[in-house]
Amino acid sequence: MSDHNPVSFQLAGLGLRMYPGEYPVNDVTPHKHQWALHDALTDRLPGLFVDDAPTGAGKTLAWLAPVVSEGLHTVAAYPTNALIEDQVRNIDEKLEDIDGGDNVRVLAVTSETLQNEHAERFPSANSNGERLRDLLKVAFDSRETVILLTNPDIFVLLRREIYRERIDAISRFEVAVVDEFHRATRKERNTMLFLLDEMYETDEAICRLNHLVFLSATPEKELERQFEEAMGAPYYRVSEVDWRQMPLPEVPDTEESVIAFAPDELPSNCRAVLPPVDLTITPAPTFETATAILNSEDVLHDRLRDGRTVMMLDGVHEVDRVYNSLTQSDLAGTVRIDGFHRENVREKLDSFETLVSNSAVEVGVDFDTEQIIFSGHDAASFFQRLGRLRTRPNRSTAYAYVPPYLFDALESIADTYTGQWIDRATFEEQVSSEYIDASTPESFDWRYSAVEAYDHVENRAKSAPSDDQPAIREAGWKRIERHFFYSHEKGLTESDLKRLHDVAGTPLLDSLQTYRGDSIQTVVYNSQSQTIQTYSIPHLLRHGDVSFHSKDEFLSILPEQLHDQVSRLEPYSSGYCLYQGGYEDETDTADKEESTGRLVTYKATGELYSLLNDVSRDIRTPKVCTGLEIEIEPSVSGLDLLKKSLSDTEVLCYPLEGHVSQIQNQYSLGPFGFIYPLYYTEGDAAVAFSHDALYLHCRVQDRIEAESNTIDEVLDF
Repeated sequence: MSDHNPVSFQLAGLGLRMYPGEYPVNDVTPHKHQWALHDALTDRLPGLFVDDAPTGAGKTLAWLAPVVSEGLHTVAAYPTNALIEDQVRNIDEKLEDIDGGDNVRVLAVTSETLQNEHAERFPSANSNGERLRDLLKVAFDSRETVILLTNPDIFVLLRREIYRERIDAISRFEVAVVDEFHRATRKERNTMLFLLDEMYETDEAICRLNHLVFLSATPEKELERQFEEAMGAPYYRVSEVDWRQMPLPEVPDTEESVIAFAPDELPSNCRAVLPPVDLTITPAPTFETATAILNSEDVLHDRLRDGRTVMMLDGVHEVDRVYNSLTQSDLAGTVRIDGFHRENVREKLDSFETLVSNSAVEVGVDFDTEQIIFSGHDAASFFQRLGRLRTRPNRSTAYAYVPPYLFDALESIADTYTGQWIDRATFEEQVSSEYIDASTPESFDWRYSAVEAYDHVENRAKSAPSDDQPAIREAGWKRIERHFFYSHEKGLTESDLKRLHDVAGTPLLDSLQTYRGDSIQTVVYNSQSQTIQTYSIPHLLRHGDVSFHSKDEFLSILPEQLHDQVSRLEPYSSGYCLYQGGYEDETDTADKEESTGRLVTYKATGELYSLLNDVSRDIRTPKVCTGLEIEIEPSVSGLDLLKKSLSDTEVLCYPLEGHVSQIQNQYSLGPFGFIYPLYYTEGDAAVAFSHDALYLHCRVQDRIEAESNTIDEVLDF
């Protein structure tokens, strides 16, 4: 670990001015961004609206108030199921005060609700698609304003009619809201924008969607280009457009709508959305923040006793280490929330003294805390987590652990700001410019997103009457050009795209049609919380205290009331896993520099071996393979059962010669470009799965293209 002394900054608070008026919510004086969306939606102004107001500024109310008061059917997509659960509670509370709130039906739809409460409500439905079809039909038949809260995965399944049942109700929504869009990956962003653009441009008699609302951080340059140039809807940043022209005597025109303030200097006509913060920054490599914390006497014996504290780490295994250590100390009121501990979330958020978590609380979920301790592996996470100190005017404290290279850059400028309260925008610009860009290559747009869109358009055309097919294809091609071919200097034609499509093949195309892509996962019974879920096999094998079982043995371990859930989850999983907490070995201690877990190695057998051995790197492409094998040291009970189950599982793979660290460095993958060791008789090798396989392939091909003289070589992937 570094011997550097931490560096400190004083960040000014952020306040929003209040603008009185006849707003359709009791006892609320809106901010400028809330008036902007209100006026746009109540005036039925078609378009794409980006609300980039700060965290805690009331972005949910900004869209909720007008859609409820105007009776606009709305689908809202949230990135996590935990956020959906929190928003249901939040919206239900707000409806009591909104004009028209007594005539609203709020629906929460996730894979879990479809497999549980909605399955119980519609017992005759035999699939998730049938349940969702029946649920929406009943809702729209009620003549209430329908607000559907779901995740992007389900939205994409709905729009693409991947569910076996055709669900026409998706076309009845007039407003689409997408929350935290800046957190989406390149593939996810491209998928969502293309589908929303298609819906917006479809004749209103077929699809009523006229308003696209993105709740996001300030769009970076490339995303703003997509909003402005790729989308058919007129683009508005609500922070930059004045819809309300009537003078408001209470607020002089010369006053700014967003202000920075030092402690005790918040004007009376403003509301604090971000407090003044004393920020301390310490170096720690990604996935080693837990080690830095557990090695720090200041954290364990001083900081955690200074008030309510939220800790946000990078992985479940880091949460395990810190939580277990704190529960063995004399520190009271420690709770955890992560992918394996999602029960009683609201109770935990209301009662904690110290909350140990990861990305499960990074986005949106409301809590109040006096200080945060977090890791910031990239700029988006750094400011997302820092922004969780919100809606409080009081001076607060934050401790950030950042990559050493970023710390070195900030260390060199810290003295410049000594004794100053730094404006948030200035600080964000400074920090963001120093982070290393590990973004997905631009070539992903035309190599894969364009192919995904082409396949989508072809499927829609083939399912349409023959007279409509030419128009669907023509409109689809123009949309593909706008979205994905703007930057390709060589210029691809429609026939080029068809070649790419044909090379990809059906299994790979199927993997592209979903939002996040398939993962290698298993059905898991968490014996601690007595809950059933699915989870990533690579993580469980490396970091979990797990065992695998036959189905009969697995069911005998479970409480009987959970058996139906197993039946609903097993079609999407391989194997049956018992989880009893995090894996620990004799070397996994606070003195260790990194929690490495078990050694997990995949084996190049069958199709995967042929792909690596028989196909040279310059023409090798990701492929959906079966026969994946795994070796683990030390082993886990029932591994042979998992191997048997995995042998028939189809997995999108892309293998490369070379050691994992060599490949990560060669192609600038960063710590979250997940690749895994691959046992290969000819030497070192590694493998990437699902969408990670596609991203890695793009980086490899970009290098080949740079050395290639003809586009034809590239078009063969």
